[in-house]
Amino acid sequence: MRYEKKKKKINKRKLVIGILLSVGFAMSEFPGILFVCDRVEPFILGLPFLYGYIICCWLYICSVLFYAYKTSWGKHPFFKK
Repeated sequence: MRYEKKKKKINKRKLVIGILLSVGFAMSEFPGILFVCDRVEPFILGLPFLYGYIICCWLYICSVLFYAYKTSWGKHPFFKK
């Protein structure tokens, strides 16, 4: 019985990691960004909008990949008890 509960948690973590990565890639490839491609303002992190937006997406994806690496892609918890 304990094995079944543990297996469900592992699948849930893998699912969450997959969803977070999908959201990150969808944000970086969002076609609506073409509507604001000629805009320089607003500035994000002191950079023009498009550059700042892509850097924020890149940081988000890197943080999700770091979380996935530290948990062995959902096999282990992030915080050890």
